[in-house]
Amino acid sequence: MKSKFFLLLAGFALLVATAGCIFSPDDDPGDDPPPPPPALPFPGSPDVLMANFQTIYETMDYDEYRKIMHPDFLTILQEETIIDFPDVGTTLDVNEELRIHERMFSGDSLEDPDGNLVPGVNNISFSNFRALDAWTVSPGDDIIPNAEWAPFEVDFLFDRGEGFSTLKVEGTIKFYVASRDSMHEGTVQKYYQMRGQVDLTNGGGS
Repeated sequence: MKSKFFLLLAGFALLVATAGCIFSPDDDPGDDPPPPPPALPFPGSPDVLMANFQTIYETMDYDEYRKIMHPDFLTILQEETIIDFPDVGTTLDVNEELRIHERMFSGDSLEDPDGNLVPGVNNISFSNFRALDAWTVSPGDDIIPNAEWAPFEVDFLFDRGEGFSTLKVEGTIKFYVASRDSMHEGTVQKYYQMRGQVDLTNGGGS
């Protein structure tokens, strides 16, 4: 089974765009809601932003995910993903990413247009998430120009519950970030958001 990170997300994009049924059969209205996740540190540097990114994935916190996304965010897909999902195109913009993550972080299962079950994600864990080089500014002719970027070695696991395969993502992702001035604790500070990412991960799964 192909389980490349953005192949997974592109698949969610297709399902979100076309699915007519979204359900979570295990939900019980009488269950107590989970406690809210802890407040995240102010993203005053790229490193803090990336630490927040990891926390957001591990807690599957869609509201915080929205906050870290730059309006011009762009995901650059691999050629293999583009071939496998031609309707998605070559990139995902911020609205597509928000739609994908809203459904993915909900944990809900889906039915695809053919009525097949697409299991929801129960848990996301990180075995490895580290920068391979220092942050640097991308040139004007870069695919995402004039943004700070660094390559990250990643190893994520997407647990879809008992009876379903765990999706593993490993390899390299180039993350791009951008900052703007923001008032924080009485002073103007840099406020960083995710500006884009380029998928260089490997295939594979478990």
